[in-house]
Amino acid sequence: MNPDTPFGPQGLTQIIEGNPVATLVIDAGHRVTHWNRACAILTGVEAAEMLGTQEQWRPFYPKPRPIMADLIVDGAMESAVDQFYGGKFRRSGVIDGAFEAEDHFPHLGADGRWLFFTAAALKDETGRTIGAIETLQDITARHRAEAALKESEERYRELSRTDALTGLYNSRHLQECLLQEVERARRHASPLSLLVLDADHFKRINDTHGHLEGDRVLQALARTIGNNQRRSDLAFRYGGEEFVLLLPQTTGAEALVLAERLRREFAAQEVVPEQGEVIRCTISIGVSQYQPGESPRDFIRRADAATYAAKARGRNCVVGAD
Repeated sequence: MNPDTPFGPQGLTQIIEGNPVATLVIDAGHRVTHWNRACAILTGVEAAEMLGTQEQWRPFYPKPRPIMADLIVDGAMESAVDQFYGGKFRRSGVIDGAFEAEDHFPHLGADGRWLFFTAAALKDETGRTIGAIETLQDITARHRAEAALKESEERYRELSRTDALTGLYNSRHLQECLLQEVERARRHASPLSLLVLDADHFKRINDTHGHLEGDRVLQALARTIGNNQRRSDLAFRYGGEEFVLLLPQTTGAEALVLAERLRREFAAQEVVPEQGEVIRCTISIGVSQYQPGESPRDFIRRADAATYAAKARGRNCVVGAD
């Protein structure tokens, strides 16, 4: 270390080298004057490779660009810092003129690392900036823990609104979505339709073939629905052998066409049990289009009533609600 540099005094060197936090210092010419052992461990780059160079960017970025300390030396204002760390930085609440930030460095280490770093100016007795000091802390473990927690929470939310047997949404989530879609239809004066589908003679299937085969029939129906729904459509297991398909931006006439396609495709399906005869099942479908001013309960009630009407007509048919 050259003792004639602005940061050469033995005391400062000992303080920086003894700091367990990764620390680097650059002078007014953007040359590295200090690169402590903790910084070498964090970056995988030894001090001997960095001291006296202007390559402080090298462990962090694939090509030359300022690090936070460089911006401090240049007297950076917030607009300049924002150019390189937009949305990731803030002014330090402890040190005047200092900035701190969190960022991900994909080129640091084998899998990239998240760092929290702070940079502050070093000034002489006249107040002139003669360099900058930057500290860096590895917060990768914290970020990974937060990401894992967020993923776990999202998985729990998904499970709480999903029917375990069919993978479709459950009836509780239907109530939430129905309110939202009705409100959207009201606000934008857009069409909204709804199908209620009920498996015909399902009790007979359970009694004859057993509940496991009955479950396979319901799963087959769920797949038929899933294969025909658009990305904007929402499918639910309403309860037992009853299903609901919510169709935003869809008129009653369009919903009737879809309902007929579902009825026809499911009637042609075969569920093959491990033993016994092939199981065929049909569905009765009621269709309603939202009417301005009606409640979500009345909207679904009309489709439900149309399903019962389809049952009364002999099943395996589609009926539009009045």
